[in-house]
Amino acid sequence: MDGLLFDTEWIYYECYKKAGVKFGLDFTFELFASCVGISREEAARFMKNHFGPHINPEEIDRLTYAYVDEYLENGGDIPFRPGAKEAVEYFHKRGLKIGMASSNLLKWVNFYLNKNNIAQYFNAITTCDEVAHLKPNPEVYLKTADKLGAQVGECLVFEDSVAGATAGINAGMRTCMVPQIKQPDTFIREHAFKIYKSLEDIYPDMDELLG
Repeated sequence: MDGLLFDTEWIYYECYKKAGVKFGLDFTFELFASCVGISREEAARFMKNHFGPHINPEEIDRLTYAYVDEYLENGGDIPFRPGAKEAVEYFHKRGLKIGMASSNLLKWVNFYLNKNNIAQYFNAITTCDEVAHLKPNPEVYLKTADKLGAQVGECLVFEDSVAGATAGINAGMRTCMVPQIKQPDTFIREHAFKIYKSLEDIYPDMDELLG
């Protein structure tokens, strides 16, 4: 969801920066990029390695999420990524089941999808609330496929993050990466089905993607 369908990563970054100031910390974009698409536990380790063992990542997260909630409650925009809404509508019109596999909270997933009027297109949603292990572990994708009644070989994954694309590949699914913040690593370049600059670019390959 975040970074693929919606351009929300910048919202989170600004809120992390704002929270960092409250704790006397300079939350750099490089640090934020390292934390994109991974579990909070993993992100906490990145923060402690960056700032030192004295910090409290849980308190930073709590304040950050409070700032995000404030942004949303005040009517803050949640813009689509280029081609995202059109891609969801296209797959829906093709009669395909569409699943959401997100490391975000269910309350935010539901809020974003409803606010942007695309919730009706999703046949299954799995979030961090339902899994023991987040991306790059494939659990969230395997659970979503199960909800859709689909075998892993029948699934086509689109991801913007390295951790997410790794999860899709490790789940045994045909995985395409559309990077936003971090470019694909060697593993993804070797194992991804396709890499795109934008969801606007997928249509010439549609027969191959759905074959």
